[in-house]
Amino acid sequence: MRSSHLAILSVLCAIGGLLSSGCDSADDEVDPGDVAGEYVFADFRFVPDSPLLPAAVLLDTLVASNTRLQLFSSGRFTLLYQFAGTNPEFIGGDFDATPDRVRLIGREDEEEFYRQLLLSPEFTLRRDGPDAFSASIARTVNLEEFSDRYAGLRSVAGVVMLELVRR
Repeated sequence: MRSSHLAILSVLCAIGGLLSSGCDSADDEVDPGDVAGEYVFADFRFVPDSPLLPAAVLLDTLVASNTRLQLFSSGRFTLLYQFAGTNPEFIGGDFDATPDRVRLIGREDEEEFYRQLLLSPEFTLRRDGPDAFSASIARTVNLEEFSDRYAGLRSVAGVVMLELVRR
């Protein structure tokens, strides 16, 4: 009778082990080195929900040669950018990746810099193959801070559209 209890206990432990490993989200993570590299912006704009407002095309105001996302195999990232007529800036943080997405987790104390880019310190990019990312991020932003042509528009709902390709 004791051996049958041990056999049942062994089977239950094996089933429990299989179930818990199937639910482990860490299995979905991808090595940061698999996505490491430098990515440039092919699209970067904010499209207001209101059809009466024009899109804010950030690529029209950024210096393209000084604007890029760098993902490092250590799981860290740097977002370098420069608005025309200003000095280059960079912000950074950590990222994690799965086969479907890359989640950037910036530093909260750099929130002002993300706001200039109409982003939040944490956002997710979809993986569009091995060398590209995209995103459609619902946001409410202060367009007046972005450009004088949006004077008075301090709370505008819309979507930030991003496309990045590996350089």
